[in-house]
Amino acid sequence: MEEEKKVKAAKAEEKKEPAKKAPAKKAEPAEAKKPSAAALKAALAQMEEQETGKKKNTALWRVLSFVMWALAIVAMYLPQIGDLELPFGAMRMLVLKNYTPMIIDIVVAVALCIGAALLWKKANHIHPIKSHNKIAQFIWNQLGLIMAFLIFFVIGLVLILKNDKLDAKTKKIAIAALAAITLLVGGVSADYHPVTQDEVDKVTQEYNIDTQDPDGCYWTTYGRKYHLFDDCQALSNTSAENLHHTSLQEAWEANRGELCSFCAKRATDNGLTDTPAISPNNP
Repeated sequence: MEEEKKVKAAKAEEKKEPAKKAPAKKAEPAEAKKPSAAALKAALAQMEEQETGKKKNTALWRVLSFVMWALAIVAMYLPQIGDLELPFGAMRMLVLKNYTPMIIDIVVAVALCIGAALLWKKANHIHPIKSHNKIAQFIWNQLGLIMAFLIFFVIGLVLILKNDKLDAKTKKIAIAALAAITLLVGGVSADYHPVTQDEVDKVTQEYNIDTQDPDGCYWTTYGRKYHLFDDCQALSNTSAENLHHTSLQEAWEANRGELCSFCAKRATDNGLTDTPAISPNNP
């Protein structure tokens, strides 16, 4: 009897003890997100600008884009001006049932819109938007798509519905045609790989950290300066036998005491100031 009591007491104690929880698995660190091809391309373009000192005129490309979008609107919707027999105005040609000039005007407007969007995307993939606002980023990156929608569908739809000279059947056909054109031009104009300046800056910083030699420098047999980066523009034509990789102290002793201006600018622009331009007389 006593043994049975002891067994029952032991079981009761087991029930009271809380169940031991299995040790939680440690979350594995997430892999770093690889930069997009567009970000890499933009970073390379900006680094090239820094090294050569020549900036690509993306502002001019953007102005040309707006000019081309404005001309597309003219090709589509130019009204009658006095007694002038102007060939532009696809909507006016539709009302006049002059279909050949109408088709030509639509083709011209499509070409202008697509050209404007390609120029806009090209500019964005070199100098992307700097804003952190998601809405602003979307509008800026997808402006080609937005303009295609406005030019070919919104304006056209309003003018067709307001026009009393077109019958119901013609209006339906015209609206369907505008929708198809909008899908075509919008599909080409959309930016499927948008990029922001933050992404480009991250790529540039990682690249500069990887290529900078913290323990040494580069100099050439016939040059008088030292370099922080082995891919510096000033070293592009240097043969392997004339390129030396040494410590800074050895470079100073070899009378290479001035830092290359390209390397200095690149280091400063990217916050890499651990290796200042030090002369041999002031190490």
